[in-house]
Amino acid sequence: MGKLSRLAGVLVCSASLAAVGLQASAGVVHPAASQGRGPVDSVQYIGNGWWNDHGVVYHTPHYMGTRQNASRSHPPQTPAVYGGGPVLTTPKMYLILWGFKSAGDPNKLKKLLKSYSQNLGGSSYNNIYTQYTGPDGNIQNPSSQFGGLWEDNKNTIPSSPTDGQVAAESVRGVAHFGYDANASYVVVTAHNHSTSGFGTEFCAYHSATTSGGNLVSYTNLPYIPDAGANCGASIITAPSDETAADEGVTIVEGHEYGESITDPNPPTGWYNDSWGEIGDVCAWTNIQNDPYGSKSYTAQPMFSNASLSCVHSYN
Repeated sequence: MGKLSRLAGVLVCSASLAAVGLQASAGVVHPAASQGRGPVDSVQYIGNGWWNDHGVVYHTPHYMGTRQNASRSHPPQTPAVYGGGPVLTTPKMYLILWGFKSAGDPNKLKKLLKSYSQNLGGSSYNNIYTQYTGPDGNIQNPSSQFGGLWEDNKNTIPSSPTDGQVAAESVRGVAHFGYDANASYVVVTAHNHSTSGFGTEFCAYHSATTSGGNLVSYTNLPYIPDAGANCGASIITAPSDETAADEGVTIVEGHEYGESITDPNPPTGWYNDSWGEIGDVCAWTNIQNDPYGSKSYTAQPMFSNASLSCVHSYN
Protein backbone atom coordinates (compact mmCIF):
# COMPACT_ATOMS: atom_id res chain seq x y z
CA MET A 1 0.00 0.00 0.00
CA GLY A 2 3.04 2.30 0.20
CA LYS A 3 2.95 3.00 -3.53
CA LEU A 4 -0.77 3.78 -3.32
CA SER A 5 -0.20 6.12 -0.38
CA ARG A 6 2.48 8.03 -2.27
CA LEU A 7 0.11 8.39 -5.22
CA ALA A 8 -2.59 9.79 -2.95
CA GLY A 9 -0.04 12.20 -1.50
CA VAL A 10 0.73 13.54 -4.96
CA LEU A 11 -2.99 14.08 -5.54
CA VAL A 12 -3.32 15.98 -2.27
CA CYS A 13 -0.40 18.17 -3.27
CA SER A 14 -2.02 18.84 -6.64
CA ALA A 15 -5.26 19.70 -4.88
CA SER A 16 -3.46 22.26 -2.73
CA LEU A 17 -2.18 23.95 -5.87
CA ALA A 18 -5.68 23.96 -7.30
CA ALA A 19 -7.03 25.55 -4.14
CA VAL A 20 -4.67 28.54 -4.52
CA GLY A 21 -5.53 29.33 -8.09
CA LEU A 22 -4.72 26.54 -10.56
CA GLN A 23 -7.25 26.93 -13.36
CA ALA A 24 -9.42 24.04 -14.50
CA SER A 25 -8.23 22.39 -17.69
CA ALA A 26 -9.85 23.84 -20.78
CA GLY A 27 -12.74 21.82 -22.15
CA VAL A 28 -13.19 19.65 -19.04
CA VAL A 29 -16.77 19.65 -17.77
CA HIS A 30 -17.71 18.37 -14.34
CA PRO A 31 -19.97 15.30 -14.61
CA ALA A 32 -22.75 17.00 -12.65
CA ALA A 33 -22.85 19.87 -15.13
CA SER A 34 -22.61 17.55 -18.13
CA GLN A 35 -25.69 15.69 -16.88
CA GLY A 36 -27.74 18.86 -16.71
CA ARG A 37 -27.48 19.31 -12.95
CA GLY A 38 -26.31 22.90 -13.28
CA PRO A 39 -22.87 24.56 -13.21
CA VAL A 40 -20.33 23.51 -10.60
CA ASP A 41 -18.44 26.78 -10.35
CA SER A 42 -16.43 25.96 -7.23
CA VAL A 43 -15.00 22.70 -8.57
CA GLN A 44 -11.64 22.68 -10.34
CA TYR A 45 -10.26 19.88 -12.47
CA ILE A 46 -6.84 18.61 -11.37
CA GLY A 47 -6.29 15.87 -13.94
CA ASN A 48 -6.66 12.12 -14.48
CA GLY A 49 -10.32 12.29 -13.44
CA TRP A 50 -9.67 14.12 -10.14
CA TRP A 51 -11.51 17.22 -8.94
CA ASN A 52 -10.99 19.73 -6.15
CA ASP A 53 -13.89 21.38 -4.30
CA HIS A 54 -12.58 23.85 -1.71
CA GLY A 55 -9.73 21.53 -0.78
CA VAL A 56 -11.76 18.31 -0.94
CA VAL A 57 -10.32 16.02 -3.60
CA TYR A 58 -12.45 13.34 -5.23
CA HIS A 59 -12.48 11.26 -8.37
CA THR A 60 -15.13 11.42 -11.08
CA PRO A 61 -18.06 9.39 -9.69
CA HIS A 62 -19.00 6.08 -11.26
CA TYR A 63 -22.81 6.03 -11.37
CA MET A 64 -25.42 3.32 -11.19
CA GLY A 65 -28.19 4.55 -13.49
CA THR A 66 -31.87 4.33 -12.67
CA ARG A 67 -33.95 1.54 -14.17
CA GLN A 68 -34.94 3.90 -16.99
CA ASN A 69 -31.35 4.96 -17.68
CA ALA A 70 -29.73 1.53 -17.53
CA SER A 71 -28.53 0.10 -20.82
CA ARG A 72 -31.07 -2.25 -22.38
CA SER A 73 -28.75 -3.46 -25.13
CA HIS A 74 -26.19 -5.49 -23.24
CA PRO A 75 -23.15 -6.04 -25.47
CA PRO A 76 -21.56 -9.40 -26.23
CA GLN A 77 -19.85 -10.63 -23.09
CA THR A 78 -16.14 -9.86 -23.01
CA PRO A 79 -13.92 -10.10 -19.92
CA ALA A 80 -13.30 -7.28 -17.51
CA VAL A 81 -9.64 -6.29 -17.68
CA TYR A 82 -7.43 -5.52 -14.70
CA GLY A 83 -5.93 -2.04 -14.85
CA GLY A 84 -3.20 -2.53 -12.25
CA GLY A 85 -4.82 -0.47 -9.49
CA PRO A 86 -6.00 -1.39 -5.99
CA VAL A 87 -8.79 -3.77 -5.01
CA LEU A 88 -10.33 -4.35 -1.57
CA THR A 89 -8.63 -7.67 -0.79
CA THR A 90 -10.33 -8.25 2.58
CA PRO A 91 -13.37 -5.99 2.16
CA LYS A 92 -15.32 -4.27 4.91
CA MET A 93 -18.34 -1.99 4.80
CA TYR A 94 -18.53 1.05 7.08
CA LEU A 95 -21.93 2.76 7.23
CA ILE A 96 -22.11 6.54 7.74
CA LEU A 97 -25.71 7.65 8.31
CA TRP A 98 -25.71 11.39 7.68
CA GLY A 99 -28.55 13.51 9.07
CA PHE A 100 -30.90 10.67 10.01
CA LYS A 101 -31.86 12.13 13.40
CA SER A 102 -33.23 15.39 12.03
CA ALA A 103 -34.74 13.97 8.81
CA GLY A 104 -36.19 10.78 10.28
CA ASP A 105 -35.92 7.23 8.99
CA PRO A 106 -39.43 6.33 7.76
CA ASN A 107 -38.30 3.10 6.08
CA LYS A 108 -36.01 2.01 8.92
CA LEU A 109 -32.98 1.84 6.64
CA LYS A 110 -30.63 1.94 9.62
CA LYS A 111 -31.88 -1.48 10.73
CA LEU A 112 -31.94 -2.90 7.18
CA LEU A 113 -28.45 -1.74 6.20
CA LYS A 114 -26.92 -2.90 9.47
CA SER A 115 -28.46 -6.35 9.10
CA TYR A 116 -27.48 -6.55 5.43
CA SER A 117 -23.85 -5.60 6.09
CA GLN A 118 -23.63 -8.05 8.99
CA ASN A 119 -24.82 -10.98 6.87
CA LEU A 120 -23.26 -10.56 3.43
CA GLY A 121 -19.79 -11.83 4.41
CA GLY A 122 -19.08 -15.42 3.36
CA SER A 123 -22.16 -15.58 1.12
CA SER A 124 -22.16 -17.33 -2.24
CA TYR A 125 -23.07 -13.96 -3.75
CA ASN A 126 -20.02 -12.20 -2.36
CA ASN A 127 -17.90 -15.15 -3.43
CA ILE A 128 -18.26 -13.80 -6.98
CA TYR A 129 -15.48 -11.34 -6.23
CA THR A 130 -12.93 -13.99 -5.25
CA GLN A 131 -12.21 -14.71 -8.93
CA TYR A 132 -10.74 -11.23 -9.25
CA THR A 133 -7.23 -10.37 -8.13
CA GLY A 134 -5.13 -7.36 -7.18
CA PRO A 135 -1.63 -6.40 -6.05
CA ASP A 136 -1.88 -8.64 -2.96
CA GLY A 137 -3.55 -11.65 -4.56
CA ASN A 138 -7.17 -12.70 -4.97
CA ILE A 139 -9.99 -10.85 -3.30
CA GLN A 140 -11.26 -12.73 -0.25
CA ASN A 141 -14.75 -13.26 1.15
CA PRO A 142 -14.41 -12.97 4.95
CA SER A 143 -17.34 -14.13 7.06
CA SER A 144 -17.44 -10.74 8.78
CA GLN A 145 -17.50 -7.67 6.51
CA PHE A 146 -19.35 -5.24 8.80
CA GLY A 147 -16.93 -2.53 9.89
CA GLY A 148 -19.36 -0.46 11.94
CA LEU A 149 -22.19 2.08 11.81
CA TRP A 150 -21.96 5.75 12.72
CA GLU A 151 -24.85 8.19 12.85
CA ASP A 152 -23.44 11.62 12.12
CA ASN A 153 -25.94 14.03 13.60
CA LYS A 154 -23.34 16.68 14.44
CA ASN A 155 -22.44 17.82 10.94
CA THR A 156 -25.57 19.27 9.36
CA ILE A 157 -26.50 17.66 6.07
CA PRO A 158 -27.32 20.10 3.23
CA SER A 159 -30.70 19.80 1.54
CA SER A 160 -28.91 18.50 -1.56
CA PRO A 161 -25.27 17.53 -0.83
CA THR A 162 -22.77 18.11 -3.62
CA ASP A 163 -20.25 15.50 -4.70
CA GLY A 164 -17.56 17.36 -2.76
CA GLN A 165 -19.69 17.46 0.39
CA VAL A 166 -20.33 13.72 0.22
CA ALA A 167 -16.60 13.11 -0.24
CA ALA A 168 -15.90 15.30 2.79
CA GLU A 169 -18.43 13.32 4.84
CA SER A 170 -16.67 10.07 3.90
CA VAL A 171 -13.43 11.57 5.23
CA ARG A 172 -15.21 12.41 8.49
CA GLY A 173 -16.22 8.76 8.56
CA VAL A 174 -12.57 7.77 8.21
CA ALA A 175 -11.75 10.04 11.16
CA HIS A 176 -14.48 8.34 13.21
CA PHE A 177 -13.76 4.71 12.33
CA GLY A 178 -10.06 4.94 11.52
CA TYR A 179 -8.47 4.31 8.16
CA ASP A 180 -8.94 0.88 6.60
CA ALA A 181 -7.29 0.36 3.20
CA ASN A 182 -9.78 -2.44 2.43
CA ALA A 183 -12.86 -0.43 3.37
CA SER A 184 -15.85 0.84 1.48
CA TYR A 185 -17.08 3.89 3.40
CA VAL A 186 -20.79 4.20 2.58
CA VAL A 187 -22.30 7.66 3.07
CA VAL A 188 -26.06 7.14 3.44
CA THR A 189 -27.73 10.52 3.01
CA ALA A 190 -30.94 11.15 4.90
CA HIS A 191 -34.56 11.03 3.74
CA ASN A 192 -35.24 13.90 1.29
CA HIS A 193 -31.57 15.02 1.39
CA SER A 194 -30.05 13.56 -1.77
CA THR A 195 -27.52 14.74 -4.33
CA SER A 196 -29.09 16.38 -7.37
CA GLY A 197 -29.94 13.85 -10.08
CA PHE A 198 -30.84 11.06 -7.68
CA GLY A 199 -33.87 9.09 -8.80
CA THR A 200 -34.01 10.62 -12.25
CA GLU A 201 -30.48 9.99 -13.56
CA PHE A 202 -28.80 7.73 -11.01
CA CYS A 203 -29.52 5.67 -7.90
CA ALA A 204 -26.06 5.81 -6.29
CA TYR A 205 -22.40 6.09 -7.14
CA HIS A 206 -19.00 5.16 -5.82
CA SER A 207 -15.81 7.14 -6.07
CA ALA A 208 -12.51 7.80 -4.31
CA THR A 209 -11.06 10.59 -2.19
CA THR A 210 -8.03 10.92 0.07
CA SER A 211 -7.40 11.14 3.81
CA GLY A 212 -3.97 11.59 5.33
CA GLY A 213 -2.33 10.73 2.02
CA ASN A 214 -4.31 7.47 1.73
CA LEU A 215 -6.84 6.51 -0.91
CA VAL A 216 -10.41 6.23 0.42
CA SER A 217 -13.08 4.28 -1.45
CA TYR A 218 -16.54 5.66 -0.69
CA THR A 219 -20.14 5.39 -1.87
CA ASN A 220 -22.85 8.03 -2.12
CA LEU A 221 -25.96 6.03 -1.19
CA PRO A 222 -29.06 8.25 -1.13
CA TYR A 223 -32.21 7.31 0.77
CA ILE A 224 -33.21 4.81 -1.94
CA PRO A 225 -36.96 4.46 -1.13
CA ASP A 226 -37.35 8.18 -1.94
CA ALA A 227 -36.92 7.27 -5.64
CA GLY A 228 -39.61 4.59 -5.63
CA ALA A 229 -39.69 2.23 -8.61
CA ASN A 230 -36.95 4.19 -10.41
CA CYS A 231 -34.43 2.67 -7.99
CA GLY A 232 -35.97 -0.73 -7.36
CA ALA A 233 -39.04 -0.45 -5.15
CA SER A 234 -41.50 -3.32 -5.74
CA ILE A 235 -39.36 -4.73 -8.53
CA ILE A 236 -40.14 -8.33 -7.47
CA THR A 237 -41.86 -9.93 -4.49
CA ALA A 238 -39.77 -8.86 -1.52
CA PRO A 239 -38.20 -11.41 0.84
CA SER A 240 -39.25 -11.57 4.49
CA ASP A 241 -36.16 -9.61 5.60
CA GLU A 242 -37.11 -6.43 3.73
CA THR A 243 -40.17 -4.75 2.25
CA ALA A 244 -41.23 -4.00 -1.31
CA ALA A 245 -40.52 -0.30 -0.76
CA ASP A 246 -36.99 -1.05 0.47
CA GLU A 247 -35.68 -3.81 -1.77
CA GLY A 248 -33.95 -1.30 -4.00
CA VAL A 249 -31.65 -0.56 -1.06
CA THR A 250 -29.91 -3.94 -1.21
CA ILE A 251 -29.97 -4.05 -5.02
CA VAL A 252 -28.24 -0.69 -5.27
CA GLU A 253 -25.83 -1.06 -2.35
CA GLY A 254 -24.94 -4.59 -3.50
CA HIS A 255 -24.09 -3.15 -6.92
CA GLU A 256 -21.95 -0.38 -5.44
CA TYR A 257 -20.22 -2.60 -2.89
CA GLY A 258 -19.22 -5.17 -5.51
CA GLU A 259 -17.84 -2.48 -7.78
CA SER A 260 -16.05 -0.79 -4.87
CA ILE A 261 -14.38 -4.10 -4.01
CA THR A 262 -13.18 -4.81 -7.55
CA ASP A 263 -12.56 -1.21 -8.67
CA PRO A 264 -12.22 1.13 -5.66
CA ASN A 265 -10.48 3.86 -7.69
CA PRO A 266 -12.32 3.67 -11.03
CA PRO A 267 -11.27 2.79 -13.62
CA THR A 268 -7.94 1.37 -12.41
CA GLY A 269 -9.26 -1.98 -11.12
CA TRP A 270 -11.46 -4.46 -13.02
CA TYR A 271 -13.07 -2.60 -15.87
CA ASN A 272 -14.23 -3.05 -19.43
CA ASP A 273 -14.04 -0.08 -21.77
CA SER A 274 -17.21 -1.18 -23.57
CA TRP A 275 -19.59 -1.60 -20.61
CA GLY A 276 -17.84 -0.43 -17.43
CA GLU A 277 -17.55 -2.25 -14.11
CA ILE A 278 -18.76 -5.71 -13.14
CA GLY A 279 -22.16 -4.47 -11.94
CA ASP A 280 -22.95 -2.28 -14.92
CA VAL A 281 -23.52 -4.92 -17.59
CA CYS A 282 -25.90 -6.78 -15.24
CA ALA A 283 -27.76 -3.79 -13.79
CA TRP A 284 -31.52 -4.20 -13.38
CA THR A 285 -31.53 -7.67 -14.99
CA ASN A 286 -32.53 -11.02 -13.48
CA ILE A 287 -33.31 -9.58 -10.05
CA GLN A 288 -33.61 -12.29 -7.38
CA ASN A 289 -33.91 -12.76 -3.63
CA ASP A 290 -30.54 -14.23 -2.65
CA PRO A 291 -29.60 -16.05 0.57
CA TYR A 292 -27.08 -14.42 2.91
CA GLY A 293 -26.74 -16.91 5.73
CA SER A 294 -30.09 -17.06 7.50
CA LYS A 295 -31.28 -13.87 5.78
CA SER A 296 -32.49 -13.13 2.27
CA TYR A 297 -32.12 -9.86 0.35
CA THR A 298 -32.99 -8.68 -3.15
CA ALA A 299 -30.02 -8.39 -5.52
CA GLN A 300 -28.98 -8.03 -9.14
CA PRO A 301 -26.42 -10.44 -10.60
CA MET A 302 -22.78 -9.42 -11.04
CA PHE A 303 -20.50 -10.17 -13.96
CA SER A 304 -18.30 -13.26 -13.77
CA ASN A 305 -15.14 -13.33 -15.84
CA ALA A 306 -15.03 -17.10 -15.32
CA SER A 307 -18.30 -17.73 -17.19
CA LEU A 308 -18.58 -14.44 -19.11
CA SER A 309 -22.10 -14.07 -17.76
CA CYS A 310 -24.17 -12.39 -15.05
CA VAL A 311 -24.35 -14.60 -11.95
CA HIS A 312 -25.77 -14.60 -8.44
CA SER A 313 -23.15 -16.94 -6.97
CA TYR A 314 -19.68 -18.35 -7.60
CA ASN A 315 -17.89 -21.41 -6.23
